[in-house]
Amino acid sequence: MTGVLTDLEREMLAAAAAMPFSAVRKLIAMGADRHFAAQLTGAGDLGIGQVTISRAGWEPHGPDRRLLLSVRRLGALIDVVALASHVRDEWSLRTGLGWALGMDAIDDAQAALAREEKRIRVRLHATPFDWLSAGGDGLCVLDWCAASLSELRLLGERVTIEVAPGTGERLKAMLAYGGLPRVSEITHGMGIAA
Repeated sequence: MTGVLTDLEREMLAAAAAMPFSAVRKLIAMGADRHFAAQLTGAGDLGIGQVTISRAGWEPHGPDRRLLLSVRRLGALIDVVALASHVRDEWSLRTGLGWALGMDAIDDAQAALAREEKRIRVRLHATPFDWLSAGGDGLCVLDWCAASLSELRLLGERVTIEVAPGTGERLKAMLAYGGLPRVSEITHGMGIAA
């Protein structure tokens, strides 16, 4: 490790330094797991920042005050999500690379598959606030893009994705992989194509 901070790491550290304890208390009052909030705060993964929200993401130094939360995979900071306490189901990504909070849950499930474990479950939370309430257990998809859908599909049939009541059918439809032609083998009239 070279010790050189990326721009994203500098932004997150500045946001973490600006985080007043009153904001942490408010987050806990909203239902965030107290121990997890303390852990995130101590690690510099929770902060406050003035941002500009756009369709493409968010930029620092704007008019809107937002809670900023690190998005990590295997310990590396890959994105920062901006949340608004008054609109729990809307958020914005800084780089667009962090398709989910708790991405390590996918890696843990893959490792469990490799160990041939029988019952593998991954909790899927609807919002970042739900994920914070669960103490970071499971994951929250922030961007339903090709990468997120592909990663969830790759878990395969042996993994059960646990969702809130009433959302299972919609997720099944999203994960259904279509658009490919069917393949059928016939035994007469064809040479070998491959």
